[in-house]
Order: sequence, then C-alpha cells, then structure tokens
Amino acid sequence: MAKWKSPLFSDIRNKLGENVVFSMWKGRPYMRSYVTPANPDSLKQRANRDQMRKIVAMYQANVKGDESIAAAWDVEALPRLISGYNQFTQYGRKVTLGVLDLSATTISIPVTASGIPADRLAVMIYDLSATTYKLPTSKRGLGTYTEADFTAWVPAAGDIIYIADTKVLDGADIESTAALYKAVNHWKINIATGVADAMVVTS
Repeated sequence: MAKWKSPLFSDIRNKLGENVVFSMWKGRPYMRSYVTPANPDSLKQRANRDQMRKIVAMYQANVKGDESIAAAWDVEALPRLISGYNQFTQYGRKVTLGVLDLSATTISIPVTASGIPADRLAVMIYDLSATTYKLPTSKRGLGTYTEADFTAWVPAAGDIIYIADTKVLDGADIESTAALYKAVNHWKINIATGVADAMVVTS
C-alpha cells in the first residue's frame, strides 16, 4: 500500500483505468493496484443465492404488503438499529440444519444454528390435511424437532416445515399463535444441485 501527499489526489476514491485504485483508510489516502474481483460460480454459491432470493420473496409475500406485520418486524429489529426487512433476511440466512429426515414415518428436523434468539426460535409446520399452521407445544431453541413436539400432528406428504421467530407479534397475537408472517425460512441449501430445497414432508 503506497502513501502520498498531494493536493491533486487528496480526495480521490475511485479507480484509474484498470491499473490503480485510490481510496481512504483511517483518514489517510492510499493507492493500490486494481485486482478484478473473483466471482467463482460454485454450486454452493448458487444454492446460497437461490436461498436468499427465496427468503426475499417470502418477505415480500408475507410481510411487506401488510403495514402492521411490517411494523412488527421493525420492532423486532429496532435494538439492532436495522430495518425489519434486514432482520428477516438475516434470520433466514443464518439458519443451519443437520441431516433432515422428512419421510412421513420418521420426522427429524435438527436445527443446529440460527440467528434467532433461543427463547423465540422454533420449527413451525403447515399441516396440509388440517390446513393450519402449528408451533411446538413447548419446545424452543436449537435441537431436533419431531412430530412429538406438536399437538395432533400426523406428518403426511405435502406438509411444509418452516423456521420461525415465535415472538414477532402483530396486534393481539401471542407467542403460541402460529402464523406465516413469523416464518423466515423453509429451505435447505443443497450444494450438490446448486439450489435451496424446500423442506416438505415426503410420502
């Protein structure tokens, strides 16, 4: 990194052709050679991008169009001085899952990491046969979720698995109310295919 003192270049922050980049670091100007940013299009990167696109679409479909719901997410984000949109997408991207078994006979959903605080993190399911969303009766936080954690759920093909923040509350809602706007993710990154797979119970 080269330093210089010159009134001519004292406030330049850009690149010169394809050779030199001018910038500032801790109030001091510097210049360095320009390097073309690497952008390897790996399957893992494709899957991460696919998941991000789907999380954004989920926010737009379930949060953005409703002022009270958007406000509930803004309240969640306020301590971090970010927007509700940024909080939603951060929560969605930070979910890490173990090896899933989503066959109807053996449900196993290990949540190994998440940005959602443990006291409000939960798996939420959409019970297709009952056309209702369900939260666990008491389980919260990281761990492995099974059908035993839910009341009157018999897993069947087509049921959808979500990761939710149970304490994002809209109006008179309470924590035990299962609602789609609380869900931030229902995909698992698949680096073998380069896409984010939906977490749906199979037959």
